[in-house]
Amino acid sequence: MDSYEITANAKLNLFLRVKGILPNGYHSLYSVMQEIDLADDLTVNIYPERPFGFDLKCIGRNDIDPEKNLCSKAKDRFLSSLRKKASADHSIPNAEAWHKNQFPFIEIILTKKIPSESGMGGGSSDAAAVLMVLQEHFGNPFTDEELNHIAVNVGADVPFFLYGGTCLCERVGDEITQLESLNGIPLLIVKPSKGCSTPECFHAIDSRPLPEFDEKRYASYIENLNNEEAEPLKRFLEGGDLLTNDLEGPSVEKVPEIEKIRKALLDSGAEYSRMTGSGSAVFAMYENESLRDAAFEKISNDPEFSDCDVFSSNTI
Repeated sequence: MDSYEITANAKLNLFLRVKGILPNGYHSLYSVMQEIDLADDLTVNIYPERPFGFDLKCIGRNDIDPEKNLCSKAKDRFLSSLRKKASADHSIPNAEAWHKNQFPFIEIILTKKIPSESGMGGGSSDAAAVLMVLQEHFGNPFTDEELNHIAVNVGADVPFFLYGGTCLCERVGDEITQLESLNGIPLLIVKPSKGCSTPECFHAIDSRPLPEFDEKRYASYIENLNNEEAEPLKRFLEGGDLLTNDLEGPSVEKVPEIEKIRKALLDSGAEYSRMTGSGSAVFAMYENESLRDAAFEKISNDPEFSDCDVFSSNTI
């Protein structure tokens, strides 16, 4: 048996703009995504001596349906792509076996800590972790571009997690530009008990005019964001009114608690607060860990937010 242990970190959309609809019908997005230290843990066991099969055990959160988990989809897409590539390129090690679908038994043990329907990309991060393990185990059969293509066909956020850190993500999430790191910013994240449906949020966006998107201003901001001489939080906050989330309005209509949480976080001394992705999690950035920790105590002990998950975290 070959065993791999890997950490799958969550992400935040520090801002998220919807630019329009692409020819393929998907939404064209523009977002700075940031990896954080809240993470799921995965153990991937591969049994070459056992016939091809798959088993997924999900531990830690009972709101995750293993049958719908993206880890399984990632495994399927990877092996399907490997079989197809092996049939066309016989120089790949074990090409004949892969072409005949003679793969080993794969077992994934997933310990969930990232909440679902939060906009934090837990499922996508898990899927990317599986892709990276399989890429290593099978001898790196795919180029970075090919693995990115597999990832985006698993889920829109999956390619980001192949890079991590701080990235500008465009189109459906497949066009990624790595940025100067914004690591070390203290965070507080509050996830209300009710989640948000991503399809419903985008459907709501389609029913109303899109806000204006100023290409030049955003390009200038991203250029300044890469100025490594300035402190990460200061660099980020220079975006001012550009730092918005077009999905926040529709999500607040479905989950009004989002706006209450955001106001409470700003009142707690946060420098910035925003919903991530399509929600429903709301994050806040603080100038230092002392202010963040004080806010954690305040929010955690507030009866109004007793049904929320509260996480203390940092950008990485």
